[in-house]
Amino acid sequence: MVNMESEMSDERDVAPAPRDGLTAAARRGELVRYIETHSVARAEELAEAFAVSAMTIHRDLDVLSREGLIERIRGGARALPHAFIERDVRLRRATKVNEKLALARAAAALIRAGDMVAIDDSTTAAAMLPVLAARAPSTVITHSLALMHDLTQAHPEIKLLGLGGQYFPETDSFLGTVVIEQIKRISADVVFISTTSVKNDALFHPDAEAARTKQALIEMADRKVLLVDGSKFGAKGLHHVVDLEVFDDILVSADLPAEHRAQLDRLDVAVQYVPTPEP
Repeated sequence: MVNMESEMSDERDVAPAPRDGLTAAARRGELVRYIETHSVARAEELAEAFAVSAMTIHRDLDVLSREGLIERIRGGARALPHAFIERDVRLRRATKVNEKLALARAAAALIRAGDMVAIDDSTTAAAMLPVLAARAPSTVITHSLALMHDLTQAHPEIKLLGLGGQYFPETDSFLGTVVIEQIKRISADVVFISTTSVKNDALFHPDAEAARTKQALIEMADRKVLLVDGSKFGAKGLHHVVDLEVFDDILVSADLPAEHRAQLDRLDVAVQYVPTPEP
């Protein structure tokens, strides 16, 4: 493995990012993640973990319950029995924002001027948008509707190749056979991918159509780059996407536990551990 540390440190075990000071949307996204991890959580426990009042937690749980993201129970909440369903894109955009921005900046540095760049519908890869123009790609290829819109608004000088097909509001993107057929007819210099699960030296995803679409995107590019934060390691995912050894570069949060670093060390892949700046 080629190990490119973004920041040398004697401390491998980095403390978890504090949960206080989050915006309401970010806090609710983290609340869903916490409840899914613990299955059941009491309001008092959540108030302490997120450094807010019990009243604030109860309001957040009411909102999340109305949106169908958790189940409200007396004194707290529990996870819904849908472990293999991808969380709503609105929550994912508000979750781990600092990690995503750090990974996105490191990923953008791999783009050469004039490259044809493919970007999947992950919120992690989409965080590259603010730094794309400085890297001067000739073309951006994506199936993310949000990224299509934002790119045309922010960087109209960059050529956009939008991939269309069946629209899925959960991911705010186009997925499936029609998109895949379009992908097979084009190529890219570099593709940036993320996913919901890394386990057994492979990527997994809860949705079959999303997994197939990501597979096609990865195959179309000469250089394949994975962006992933530590929470994805060991997470549940039903459908195999690709093995980790397919990638040329893996960019991962620097706070990745030692056991998962060892997993990456076994691979013949360039791994960059990216530190997350303070909010």
